[in-house]
Amino acid sequence: MISGWLYIVLCAASSVLIAHLLKVVENRKLNTVRVLTVNYFTATVIAASTTGFDQIIQLDFSEGFYAIALGAVVGVIFIANFFIYSKSVHHNGVGISVAAMRISLIVPVLLSTAWYLELLTFRQWVGVVLVFVTLFLLLPNKRKMLREPLSVAWLLVLLFIGTGLGDSSLKIYEVEFSSILSKEHFMGIVFFTAFLVGLIVVSLRKNWKFKMQEIILGIAVGIPNLYTAIFLIEALERMNGAVVYSSVNVLTVLGGTLLGIIKWGDKLTRIQWTGIVLTLITILLLI
Repeated sequence: MISGWLYIVLCAASSVLIAHLLKVVENRKLNTVRVLTVNYFTATVIAASTTGFDQIIQLDFSEGFYAIALGAVVGVIFIANFFIYSKSVHHNGVGISVAAMRISLIVPVLLSTAWYLELLTFRQWVGVVLVFVTLFLLLPNKRKMLREPLSVAWLLVLLFIGTGLGDSSLKIYEVEFSSILSKEHFMGIVFFTAFLVGLIVVSLRKNWKFKMQEIILGIAVGIPNLYTAIFLIEALERMNGAVVYSSVNVLTVLGGTLLGIIKWGDKLTRIQWTGIVLTLITILLLI
């Protein structure tokens, strides 16, 4: 039990560390795509060195094609969402951005209900309704959003959608493909695809001049990025899933909020503070 809680804390701490490092990237005006490309290259190398790709090579084509294709799609979603996340923590603050990501739990929850016919309790339905209220409260400059389609507040909406799609894809993997492809190998495909996407974007922009700071920060992001998933899996193997998911999300929102206020000077309005509190309540209700 004690080791399970240790992995929960490590998972949440890794998530908060990623948010902090992305904030550093934006503050130093470094190239976000190059940093993310190095990040996913680092995660791919570590994943490959620890698990290898033997299982992927030995997959039957008819069974493995869809699993690999799903991993590739998730990789594209991951790097796009990471880019949005980086911009959001810079413009909207760490705590609000983390909260927007965490309430996206509603998307895989609704997928489980609508597609896999998993029933929701009354408490969870209350959480579903609260998600929309919470997201509305977290959004800064709501009137400006309607007047300006490119307002930074829309980053929170895109972050919510992107994270929700990514989590839903992992739900599909868990139900449909986990029996033929291990989590470690699936995440290896995800990270490798994200790396290739970053490489393509850098190539198209002809922007190959990687700064030393970008390489260092990319490696620094890549390590917790990989181990966030590993710590979560370790915790799930030791404790009840409902306890793990709710604890990780609550600790991450609290950690991100405190980091933003103490380290980066984020200032929240009363309405946004209400949104943060409702985020914590919503997460507990949804799990």
